[in-house]
Amino acid sequence: MMHYDPKSKRIGSYLIDAGLVTPNQIDVALNDQKSTGMRLGEVLVMRGWVKEKTMKFMINKVIDIERGIGQPLNRSYIETQRFRRQKPS
Repeated sequence: MMHYDPKSKRIGSYLIDAGLVTPNQIDVALNDQKSTGMRLGEVLVMRGWVKEKTMKFMINKVIDIERGIGQPLNRSYIETQRFRRQKPS
């Protein structure tokens, strides 16, 4: 069974999952990012695909929180699985 690691999820995936951008828009923005050196969010805002306020919300209220709680939740899951294996039948 694979375990979910929120730190491996990219900001573009969060935005696509939220329905804020399309995969094609992310591809274009990633190409722009390579050529300009700008951050992905800055490119998306510059192109008018996402508002700056929305980017800040996604980063501060969704991504940071999910990544912050992901670690303790993963640890709890592992401990629960270990306990279940040690429990006598």
